[in-house]
Amino acid sequence: MPTIHVMSPTLASQVAAGEVVERPASVVKELVENSLDAGAKSVRVEIRRGGVGLIRVTDDGCGMSREDASLCAKRHATSKLSSLEELFEITHLGFRGEAIPSIASVSRFKLCTRQQHALEGWEVRIDGGMEHEPRSSGVSPGTAIEVADLFYNTPARRKFLKSAETEASHVEHQIRLHALAFPQVRFTYRRDDQLVFDLPATTDLRVRISALTDPATAAALIPIEATTGPGISVSGYLLPLSEARRTRKGQYVFINTRPVEDQLINRAIRDGYGGFPTGLHPALFLYMEVEPALVDVNVHPAKKEVRFRRAADVVNTLVEAIANTLQRHARQETRPAAPAPDERPSAPFPAPAAAGNGTAATASPLSPSLGPTSKIPVFPSPAERPQGTSGPSPVLPVRPISLKQVPATQGRLDFPEKACSRPDAAPGTEGRAEKDLSADFKYLGTLHQQFALFETPEGLVLMHPKAARERIIFERLRAHRQAPMPSQHLLDPVMLDLDPRDFAVIQQFAPHFDQAGLTVTPFGQNTIRIESIPALLELDNAKAFLLELVDRLTQSEFSRNAKRMAYETFIAEIARKSAWKERISPHRAPAILKELLACEVPYCTPAGKPTLVNYSIPEIKRKFGMQA
Repeated sequence: MPTIHVMSPTLASQVAAGEVVERPASVVKELVENSLDAGAKSVRVEIRRGGVGLIRVTDDGCGMSREDASLCAKRHATSKLSSLEELFEITHLGFRGEAIPSIASVSRFKLCTRQQHALEGWEVRIDGGMEHEPRSSGVSPGTAIEVADLFYNTPARRKFLKSAETEASHVEHQIRLHALAFPQVRFTYRRDDQLVFDLPATTDLRVRISALTDPATAAALIPIEATTGPGISVSGYLLPLSEARRTRKGQYVFINTRPVEDQLINRAIRDGYGGFPTGLHPALFLYMEVEPALVDVNVHPAKKEVRFRRAADVVNTLVEAIANTLQRHARQETRPAAPAPDERPSAPFPAPAAAGNGTAATASPLSPSLGPTSKIPVFPSPAERPQGTSGPSPVLPVRPISLKQVPATQGRLDFPEKACSRPDAAPGTEGRAEKDLSADFKYLGTLHQQFALFETPEGLVLMHPKAARERIIFERLRAHRQAPMPSQHLLDPVMLDLDPRDFAVIQQFAPHFDQAGLTVTPFGQNTIRIESIPALLELDNAKAFLLELVDRLTQSEFSRNAKRMAYETFIAEIARKSAWKERISPHRAPAILKELLACEVPYCTPAGKPTLVNYSIPEIKRKFGMQA
């Protein structure tokens, strides 16, 4: 067994860098926090090659003397803690004294600083942990830090980094977090010598939020009712449920100006909304002021998580603030009318006309309905228009596609419904002729004009015709994956302003979007333009659909099927919309069942919902108390 020895200071710093410096965004976070702790009123961040080539953070803070400039690169050297008592009442963003030496140990580091009233400044250079002698330098008051060639001496760490575009998106997101936490500070961000944004200082938080989001999001902000509890106060802005995401990218939570991610707070937010649609997360800008003695920020290497001394008080105050805000907003807003009859989904089988007049229900603006707010100007073909209606013809007419012309070719599918695939479909049998599996199904009739009933030797089977059609259409379209999906150009291209991380994902998967018939092109910083959509897909809300796709791709980032999802998510949506707008007569049920059973995955839709439900004879006998 090797003998125990003490690590060298350089090796110890490189080990610590594994926790502190995860990627270029981590470096930006630590350096910007130091600038804010120094009382800076203006912070400028510049990066090159996603932050790997260069990171430069310049501020107009208090600056440092020669002695302080030399000490700041030593491990556990800090000006923010001097006693154990202060550790439990932290009021600064940084306090451990590990960031600068960790960063300097894995990069070519240069620090230039000057105090406000000093006649000269000082420069400190460190290359991979090897410190050079400080020297005088003529610099402006404040501090400027350059981090070049990040991870140059730890190539294994550099291999874990993503593309320059992805890393730059994380850097920009980190700067946005600090800009939202400190609206009174000016933030300037340049990437590869191009100005991304220059945010002037403001005392109005809404102005800062508006500068970092698109106009529609800024207009939808709902001020949170200022609420106080024992040692805590809550403020900020909520967004309607139409802005909900499958990930928490839309949630910005700050505790004492520190961006945090905490499970306790996440649950309190959902409780404040009175529950939330499964798989979705509300969007909001939440600002909490907590007495420093009641919150512990020293529980996570990156200081993202916190612990509360009185967690119940925090939860109760948050729930009260959000619930009161939603109730007040619901009272102020006018309730919208129910959707028009032609917008409601029709039953699988035509239902008889109902006698009498029904009362249309109304929905609150904050109800869980994520319905569309505006339609993309794509004109339907004449064959798709209702009888007796007329409308303008498209400038770029598109030839309608008949789903019947698409052969039902088999193909392997790696999608959520994989678990409900047909058990008798052996690998490698794609394309072979199979026997008619519907021969053992005897059609009995319909139930409530919605479900088709079939008798089988094993018992009773219920089929949902529209769900079955969704599966059939999906597999037919999917069989043509080698050829691009037919697309339709939009008369007016749709412009969308996105979060930098979402923008990076869309850039990464843009070729797969083209394959699916959706053409998206960059149009300025974090802005994309949708120029065409799949010919069979009617998008009511382009941004919501695109962001949902981005969330799905983000969640499957480490899956080898992520690229395939960019295509299959589109055709799944096309199949759903095409199937559910059909009017299916009862006599078509046997033919639909035959087509369904010929599919590779016949027992559920692309989203995983069942198409067939089986009731066996033993199960039915047990219902009647008979011996199975």
